[in-house]
Formats: sequence, C-alpha cells, structure tokens
Amino acid sequence: MEKAYRHVPVWAQNLGLSLYGLSYRRERLGGVFCSSVADFQARDRWPKNRMHEFLERQLRSVLLHAFREVPYYSQRWRTAGLDSTDLERMTLPDLSKLPVTPKRDLVGNADLFVAQNIACKKKLHRYHSSGSTGTPITCVLSSEDHQRFFAAREVRSFGWAGTSIRSPRAMIGGRIVVPGADSPPPYYRYNWSERQVYFSAFHISPDRVRDYLEGFNRYRPAVLTGYAHSYYTLARMMLDKGLRLDYAPAALVLSSEKLTREMKSVIQKVFRARPFEEYGAVEQCVLATECEFSNLHINSDFGFVEILDEKDMPVPVGTPGRIVCTALLSETQPLIRYDLGDIGKLSAAGCACGRDHLPVLQEVTGRVEDVVVGPDGRQTVRLHGLFIDLPHVLEGQVIQESLDAIRIRVVTHPGFDDREEQTIRKRLEERIGKIQIKVESVERIERTERGKFRAIISLLPANHMPESSKVALPE
Repeated sequence: MEKAYRHVPVWAQNLGLSLYGLSYRRERLGGVFCSSVADFQARDRWPKNRMHEFLERQLRSVLLHAFREVPYYSQRWRTAGLDSTDLERMTLPDLSKLPVTPKRDLVGNADLFVAQNIACKKKLHRYHSSGSTGTPITCVLSSEDHQRFFAAREVRSFGWAGTSIRSPRAMIGGRIVVPGADSPPPYYRYNWSERQVYFSAFHISPDRVRDYLEGFNRYRPAVLTGYAHSYYTLARMMLDKGLRLDYAPAALVLSSEKLTREMKSVIQKVFRARPFEEYGAVEQCVLATECEFSNLHINSDFGFVEILDEKDMPVPVGTPGRIVCTALLSETQPLIRYDLGDIGKLSAAGCACGRDHLPVLQEVTGRVEDVVVGPDGRQTVRLHGLFIDLPHVLEGQVIQESLDAIRIRVVTHPGFDDREEQTIRKRLEERIGKIQIKVESVERIERTERGKFRAIISLLPANHMPESSKVALPE
C-alpha cells in the first residue's frame, strides 16, 4: 500500500490514509481503552499512600511476569541468583537489587524481551524508531498495550490540556505523507476517519508557509499534536510573514523535543492556544505530562521512574541523574529498569495542582541539537526514519557540511551492503531533497563525557543558519 501511495493523486492518498486511520483508531481506541481511561481518571487524585500501595502490587506482578515469560529477564535474573520468591517480596526501594537494562541490549534483540505467553496467543505490532539518538529501536506491543498507552495520554496529556485525543486534530510527525521532497502543494493530507489533518514535517520552509496556514484554517483542528520543533519552526516563519491562524484551537500537545520557554511563547502567539509538553519514549515505559501549573508530572502508574547515578543507585531529589524506567502496563515487552539514555532530576517541591502522588520531573536536561537545513530553506531535526528496518545498522550520525552536502556515519554489523546504503540515501533525499550524500562506515561514533553521541551535527557557517536552527533535545 505504501508503494502504491506514492503514485496516486492526492484524493486517493487521503482515502488511503482514512482507511488506515479507521483500522488504527480501532486498534488504539477500542478494546480496553475506555476501561483504562476510567482507571487513570480514578487514580488522578489518589492520596500518595494509596498510589504507593498500587505501584508495589503492580511492580511485583510485572516482575513475576517478566521472570516467568521474558527470556532476557529470566536468564539474566537467574544468573544473578534471583528467584520468584525474591520478586514476590520486592518493594519499590528494592528495585536497586535488580540490574539495569541498557538500551544496547534491546537493539537488535527485541524478541528476547517479548513475553512468550503473549506472543503465542495475541497479534503483535512492531514499531520502529531511533528517536533523537540515531540508535534503531524496535518496540513490540499488543493492541491492549497500545490502548493503555493512549488511555494514559487521553487522561493526563490531552485531559490536563482541556481537550481529547478524539477531537479533530492536526499532526506534524515523521510519516512521509507528502511523497517527494519537491512535491507541489498541498503539504498535508486528510484522514477522514479520525478527523485528522497530517502535515509534512519535511517541507516546512518560508515559501511554503501559506500552504500550511491554509490547511489549518481549512480543517480547523481543535488540538494540535506532534513534533515541538516543527511547530516552533513553522511559527517563527509565520511571524516573519505576519501570519496567524484565523481561529483558536483548544490546545497543543507537543512531544519529541524539549519545549523551551521561548518555543512556548512563539507557538502560543502564532497558534493562539497554549502548548503543553509531553515526555515519553517509543518503548512505552515512561510518560510525563504537563499540568495546568506548567509542571511536568511523571505518570508513575504507567511507568515507574528512577533517577540514578553512575553506579546505578538512586540520587537525592534535586540531583541530576540517568532516567531509568520500569514499564508497569506493558504485558508484551515489559522493560525493567530500562536506561533511556536521558538525564533528568526530580523536584523537591510539590505542585499547586495537588497531584503529589505523581512526582514532578523538574528538568530533562537538554543539549543543543543542530537542525538540518535544506537548500530551499526547509528545516528538520527528526531524521529517525533513516536507519530503521536496516538489520546491519547499529547506529548512525548525520553531519551537514554545507547546504547541499551531508555526510552520514554509520556503525554497522557484517553484511551492510550497497542496498542498505542506497536505502539511507533515498530516505534522506525524500526528506531534504537532492543533495550530495556520502555514507561512510565507522567502527564507532565519538561519545560525550556522559556516554552519548550527537545524532545531528551542523557545520554550516553562522550566516547560513536560521535563528530557529537549534533545538533542545533530552540529553
């Protein structure tokens, strides 16, 4: 269907998206979605002690399930001398007795993390991403896992923002909904099934701004979702041209990049609605959402979060450390003490909203990540689609050397060949346009002192860099 999509007219692409949207809506918002929404709503105002009791019961259940059914944890914990009796008595402070799961163990080994009793009786879905890290990840979910995740977002992300995921909405995301970097307008497609207008994240440039504005004003979505930096880039370009929406949406619920104070101000001025931040991961083991008092709360009843030091031990509240999470509602691929690779710290202060049972994530430490700028002025920071579904690519880095030249460094397994290299080239051209692309295999990509590497590096001179060409991403 994806191959045919590229070659049919816009009306047929809209129809294809709508048929896909009908199926996708049932998968996300059917089944246990409504009952899970009721559960999250009930826990939204629980006292702290009641939430603590719930989390410990849920934790023990998840640990026993992982020990009995998930090959990775069964083998690793048995090797460490643990048995089911140890897990049955485990409390939240006891989590430090379990080893941390590094992200590298999941890369290329997704099936080792899948519960065998779920795999044999349910249809499973695979989702691929490399986020901002350049490291391809495969997430395996059942429909029920997906429904619980969207129920959490419905109550805590959209609900706290005063809207609903079931409202007419806009999306700027990573799908190639407008095939071809040089395609003519419109730079959006419409999904009738979900009343969703989906804008391309890869065609945002000064000369295309009016077409994006026309799409918003035509469909008037009530809630705007997707990449924070894409909305920020679009908003800056609209400000430069003196453009505004001719209606006021209910809210924006934005993710994928850190939403800075400047970004919030510019976005609110142009889109005439308040942006709310959402912090999560494709692995669906953590969700933090912004309340009405602008604090980012960890949804502990979705995924329990620890902030750890270099020795994998908890740090004092208010001290930065590694964000490590334990998925409490994923039956298919339950990740236990999973190191996301981000740095954050908890707040010692409470929140005026009164949700003291949901800790405040005071900060997800950001780094300044460079934005790729196309020859025609388009800007994008989300290039995660370059490396997914390539079995011999371990990680990749994009280096922009000039407006029309990009070098891609990849760490590969034996077997990486011309076919995979051409796939990377084609994917980048789909997003940026025809430019010079050099792909080189390297043994390793240099790390920072925290063990991270920059997924995108721009070497453009300052006079070629637009004001919005850097974005804060989780570190």
